[in-house]
Amino acid sequence: GASGVGVALMLTAVFGLDADRVQIVERGDGVGETFKRWPKEMRFISPSFNNQGWTKSFDLNSVAHGTSPAFTLHAEHPTGEQYAKYLAALAEENKLNVRGKTEVTSVTPFPDGKGFEVGVAAVGKGKKKGAQKQKPLRCRYVVWAAGEFQYPKTTGLFPGAEHCKHNSTVRSWAELPGNDFVVVGGYESGMDAASNLSLNNKRCTVLSSTAHWRVTDSDPSIELAPFTADRVRVATASKTPPRLLAPFRVSNVAPAKGGGFVVRATRGEDVSYDVNKNRTPLHDLGTADTAEDKVLEIKTPHPPLLCTGFEGSHASDVVKHLFTWGGEEEEGASAKDGEGAGGCLDGAPLLTVTDESRKTPGLFLAGPAVRHEDLVFCFVYKFRQRFGIIADAIVQGLGYDSTEGVQTARDQNMYLDEFSCCEAACGETC
Repeated sequence: GASGVGVALMLTAVFGLDADRVQIVERGDGVGETFKRWPKEMRFISPSFNNQGWTKSFDLNSVAHGTSPAFTLHAEHPTGEQYAKYLAALAEENKLNVRGKTEVTSVTPFPDGKGFEVGVAAVGKGKKKGAQKQKPLRCRYVVWAAGEFQYPKTTGLFPGAEHCKHNSTVRSWAELPGNDFVVVGGYESGMDAASNLSLNNKRCTVLSSTAHWRVTDSDPSIELAPFTADRVRVATASKTPPRLLAPFRVSNVAPAKGGGFVVRATRGEDVSYDVNKNRTPLHDLGTADTAEDKVLEIKTPHPPLLCTGFEGSHASDVVKHLFTWGGEEEEGASAKDGEGAGGCLDGAPLLTVTDESRKTPGLFLAGPAVRHEDLVFCFVYKFRQRFGIIADAIVQGLGYDSTEGVQTARDQNMYLDEFSCCEAACGETC
């Protein structure tokens, strides 16, 4: 995916490692598998534009300097299929060492702490469906860059969650059978679902513990993206506008007599939100988010749609035990090791300043799950700036001089080692 290809390019093209020393392992058919699984209508919420050469930055969705999805695909908000083509082109043109149809089944540190044995299995199809064990790989370092999309959050939510359908399993909103749905969750995934359902003449009710459509924040990781907000405005003006209800937390889902499902939700405490006077408020465009009921019961003929986010691959049984997690007791932890737990780090893997596991030296994390202090690296333009940090640590660990690579990565804005520049810079006048 984006992180795997990006780190591999940083190690080879920028820091000078031979491509045959960097093995990308992918359980799908090839590069970009996750993006190929996106619903047909899903698009990047961050815009692509080929601004390199005129500014010090470059395309927000690029994983490598000198490349641009906007140029390669001629698309401002690429679909998953399109972005997979962009990644595949990078891998092919740079002759990256990609091993597809291979499942990583275990990551085991050597007793001396100087490397890993990585268990792998071939992923078959048809009669050979399932994983067939293969000879394990041995390496000095592991960069875990398996992303989040294929690891949805479906458990530990509320009783009856098993009756729901996670949005990551939808291949097309237009082709989804039915015309009346309940959407659980109101952030980006929920608004994407609601917008696409409405624009395909399907009714839907969104239940969210937070009225994200009212949230204003200078951090783009917290408020709805402008691209999403525009689509919500269009949807709310359509013939089948979504019904947006908050603050309601779903308490349970149960099969209804005669078919369908009953979704029960409890109203939370009302929250006041800051208002930007220059914005067109989304909640005033024909939506109803002021239901006074303390408890709601909504019947739907179809499985409710879970838009509750992702557990992430880092929480899988393969590597979860190799990380210390925010909220756990960690003896001797200090800010110098990375950052202390709390806030955004609660429930997140705790990392050193080089994005290395605090618990397992040599294991690095790359991608949208990276957290430092109150910073969330959930967009490509954020987490790509840590690729150079990881590559520098690995190259130095292998005994090579990384000075030139570090300078190149800095010049490319791909070596973020100072977080003071990441603070929000927008006020009410923006």
